[in-house]
Amino acid sequence: MRGRRPLAATATVVAALLGTLFVVSAPAHAESNGGVRILPLGDSITDGFNVPGGYRINLWRALADAGHPVDFVGSQFNGPADLPDHDHEGHPGWRIDQVDANAAGWVATTAPRSVLVHLGTNDVVQNYDLAGAPARLSALIDHVRAAAPAADVFVASIIPLSDPAREANANAFNATIPGIVAGKGARVHFVDMHAALGTGDLADGVHPTRAGYDKMAARWAAALAAVPGSAGDDGAPTTLPSGSYVSLRATTACCTNRYARHQNGLGYTEVVTAGSDQLLKQDATWRVGPGLAGVAGGCYSLQSRNYPGYYLRHQNGRVRISADDGTALMRADATWCARTAPGGVRLASWNYPGAYLRHINAELWLATPGGTAAQDNAASLVPDITWSVEAPWAP
Repeated sequence: MRGRRPLAATATVVAALLGTLFVVSAPAHAESNGGVRILPLGDSITDGFNVPGGYRINLWRALADAGHPVDFVGSQFNGPADLPDHDHEGHPGWRIDQVDANAAGWVATTAPRSVLVHLGTNDVVQNYDLAGAPARLSALIDHVRAAAPAADVFVASIIPLSDPAREANANAFNATIPGIVAGKGARVHFVDMHAALGTGDLADGVHPTRAGYDKMAARWAAALAAVPGSAGDDGAPTTLPSGSYVSLRATTACCTNRYARHQNGLGYTEVVTAGSDQLLKQDATWRVGPGLAGVAGGCYSLQSRNYPGYYLRHQNGRVRISADDGTALMRADATWCARTAPGGVRLASWNYPGAYLRHINAELWLATPGGTAAQDNAASLVPDITWSVEAPWAP
């Protein structure tokens, strides 16, 4: 894909546009920080032509600043030293069909939680069967979804092109994308990338400047933020009042008078008021202490007020109280890491990163955004995993 460039750059342009298009390069490296896996999928704009790393530089930083430990994945590798994760699946010069020929294999190999698709620029620049481009994009989305049915797929309109004829074709192609996305189900999302940049953000009529790539990063970050779980749900580490008694109030609109309590060994939520009996108030009160797993950094264990030595823990997904028997498993299950969240805090499992204390149907469970278990149901998940730390009902 290329716009108009000085003749001195012709060799570089041709090599990037028409190189060995069907050979998948072996990765120079592979990096993983254990975070939520995101696959940037596209062409030289994903690769970062003229700005190695491209939008991935500021996208990684934006997500990290928001407390999301993401892991970019893919068979390609490039970018500056200050980009902590260089993996991606951007192939200079490749059209939609050429990426599609490999996409299912890449997705199966990398198992991403989210996929960022920006494709079609080469179809326009090469004037390749433009009438068929929407169908090719639709097929690619289907193949990605089949390879990763639990992933969220973000499909972007292509960025502007300086050449008026190419821009007209780009606009015609972009106009089809929202309709394509709308027919692919709730896990496929449209991102209007074309509106994020202007031709003044292009370095060569086709590829962004650094400022243009930064605008792309901001648009991707906003799209991920709008879909809970797509970049993980961890906020920044925060503190709880260690050594104090607290009560945990639900923040979901339906249930703001309900508190986390134990009953017959299991965790529930129940309405607690000043007129509630003393047993319920005690069941809904917890002593915050250092995490039994022995980890630092905002991780805690919650001891029952009326059953000293018993702690809130998860076991086979269900949340309950159990005695501290000294085993590593019990202590890990009973360690929760506090994360900031709008309107409260989230309690993340220490030994199951990305899973959170959730109330659902008045029961307490360990829930994983994007998971397949019943307690992972997306409906009201974000507020359900957000708790308000309140004064204790039984000081």
